[in-house]
Amino acid sequence: MKSLITLLEKIKYIYRDIHQMTKVSELINYISEELIEKVASLLLIIWTISPIGILFYNYTIKDMDKSFLLFKQYPSSIYWYEILQTIGFLGCILGVIIFSKSILQAKVEKVSLQNYIKSNLLYLFLFMMLIWSIISCFNSDNINISLNGTLYRKEGVITYFTYCGIFCCGYAVRNKRLIKVIFEFFTLCAVVLSILTLVDSKELNNALGLTSDSSIFSQFNHYAYYLCMSIMSASLLFITEKKSTQKLIFRIIIFSVITAALIKNGSFGPYIAVIVGLIFSIIFSILLDRKVLKRVAIVTSVFVAITLGMNISNSHTYRDFLTLGGDIFKIAEKSPDANKAGTGRWILWVNGVRFISERPLFGYGADNLGDQYAKVNVNTDRAHNEIIQFAASLGIPAALLYIAALATYFMFFIKKRKQFLRLDICILCIVIAYLASSMFGNTMYYTSPFFFMILGISSGRQKLLLKSVSSYSRESENLFLIKS
Repeated sequence: MKSLITLLEKIKYIYRDIHQMTKVSELINYISEELIEKVASLLLIIWTISPIGILFYNYTIKDMDKSFLLFKQYPSSIYWYEILQTIGFLGCILGVIIFSKSILQAKVEKVSLQNYIKSNLLYLFLFMMLIWSIISCFNSDNINISLNGTLYRKEGVITYFTYCGIFCCGYAVRNKRLIKVIFEFFTLCAVVLSILTLVDSKELNNALGLTSDSSIFSQFNHYAYYLCMSIMSASLLFITEKKSTQKLIFRIIIFSVITAALIKNGSFGPYIAVIVGLIFSIIFSILLDRKVLKRVAIVTSVFVAITLGMNISNSHTYRDFLTLGGDIFKIAEKSPDANKAGTGRWILWVNGVRFISERPLFGYGADNLGDQYAKVNVNTDRAHNEIIQFAASLGIPAALLYIAALATYFMFFIKKRKQFLRLDICILCIVIAYLASSMFGNTMYYTSPFFFMILGISSGRQKLLLKSVSSYSRESENLFLIKS
């Protein structure tokens, strides 16, 4: 009863304060960064547990006649997309508040426009890419698809705004404890899906709407993109865990289970991406933080051991490496069957580049490459390379803005590499792993948000470091003036 009275009194004070405001800027300043961070964290936690929500949803519709559906998991895809839209659009509102507060603070501190733009280049490039996608949409042959996406991908401009919202939520979360909580929910949900994949029970699969190697996702490659990020997230939690033997064992078990699920899944691109992420983890630990080298070595050794163990009976990973070597040789020698290289990706890339040359400025519009590939008798609607996809769909400027944003992100890490914490370096490795995977994959409405969440968190941590350095510089300057 006492707590209820206290809550009512707080609401009364808030109402009174808001009632006295005469400017929008006063309302924006009144909203605390701590409140924004907590709301953003809650939204991201809801998103990370959305796969489990899909499992429960699938269970409730297990008796539905699915024979008339175009895609086996179509009902749950609608539900999942609704979750994304709700969280994404709420995130956009938070984003407006966050950057409005940033502009107001810059005015108070008398930051020049040039310096403000310089310190926010990453966000400016991504925002310009979003604006360019809108222009591309209205220049496409099918505005409806460009706006709403296809039934399968659901990746029109509207979905791009939800990605923006997810990114803004990630950007708002700076507290290390909250960040680790988000990654804990992410990996725990991933391990549940992984266990179900490894068990591969026909009864469970039917009851929960799962497929053997794709889980709740529509395609096994999409599941692998998700596993790639969750494996690297599990690695983060193991590497940054305090000296608690029980927790360390728990973390490495989670890492092992998700790794086993990825190997069973059989998607080679994301598997290679995890190797890339682990290699960079080793490099960064040697150059920046030798204290974690032992843990990084443990994670890498476990990954290799599980790969070797699972390929004793089924050597598909070995065959994939041999096939990769053969495909590279075919392309280099311009073999007649080079089009089949990369499980057919080479012909997708070649045609994707041709589509770029046909409409270099605005592309064919978001999610609008299906008809173009159909004209060359290729049964797909994506280039299986995100850079080519962006350039062909949205135009070369959009792809260049994306590349510029990532270049800005990496340059900041290079310049401030010695000032970042262990957590920040581990998140950077997740970003690197996903980007390696993206060179062979596609964006999807239920996988890309995880990447933008992680990129947002990482860039928010960059901003926190920049702010702390600026504050230190101002304090030093003031101290110098006082002494003078």
